[in-house]
Amino acid sequence: MRLPIIISHFSNLLFFIQKTNQNSLVGFDLQKHLDDNFDVSFYGKGESEIWEQISKSIGKQNAEQFKKAIIPIIPIFDSHWGKASKNLGLWEKYFQNNSKLFEQIILDIKKLSGPKNFSVSKIPIYLVFDSQSDDKDINAWFSWAPKNSFVVIEIPINLKVSDGLFQLGILSHEFFHLILKQNKKLVLQINQTVEENSSLFKKISGEGLSDKMFFEELLISSFIPEGYLSEKYFGSKVVTDIYSPKDLLDWRKMVASEMRRLAEKYINNSQQIDKKYLSQLIKVIKQNVK
Repeated sequence: MRLPIIISHFSNLLFFIQKTNQNSLVGFDLQKHLDDNFDVSFYGKGESEIWEQISKSIGKQNAEQFKKAIIPIIPIFDSHWGKASKNLGLWEKYFQNNSKLFEQIILDIKKLSGPKNFSVSKIPIYLVFDSQSDDKDINAWFSWAPKNSFVVIEIPINLKVSDGLFQLGILSHEFFHLILKQNKKLVLQINQTVEENSSLFKKISGEGLSDKMFFEELLISSFIPEGYLSEKYFGSKVVTDIYSPKDLLDWRKMVASEMRRLAEKYINNSQQIDKKYLSQLIKVIKQNVK
């Protein structure tokens, strides 16, 4: 399977503008329009398709102003693009070279989530560079809509391609979100679980996430990239030394550790996530709330 990876010059340009403050240069609030309509930067494979979506989102007149405003920014962007596009190409090769392993992981995720007809090939994966980041790893996120979902992988401009497979786990984590959302019954169970424990989540959620998304993050992380699926496919050990979680990352590692045996059982038995699994996850959270 060849992954549907897209390295779009125009999407990278819009991402660059969103990440860097260029308003003083152009005299037009580009960032406001991009912040309000950020997903539009990744709608469609071509520039004309994206412009069409921008016009629909902000109006034809604003879109024309937008077009004029980005002209002086293009040379600044292009001064980064040569180096960045080469690095993005290397990262694409990394993901393509591991696509067979990714496909195996997705099969397990489908069994855990329920949907059988989910097609990876229909979900674009955009690679974008971040000229402002000095992070030591990639960042990924997803956008879900019934007819227009995609995944974006943000790569610091100086980040070299990894020798390991953790980054494949990060991509798998985002696809887990999209696959899970195809199972409306399971989504309802997740939402009900959160609502029944709303007082609990008031103590721990945050970082700009809703309670439901916070719980979903922990649920998926109990399998990958912090959980047993990474151990199964990458040979990486689940971290076991997180005792007082302080942020989302700590919580993800902690639940992966506490849920490891149960996650392994569900995976090896091809068992779908159910109320029992959700209840045990809630129990683990309660035991670790300060």
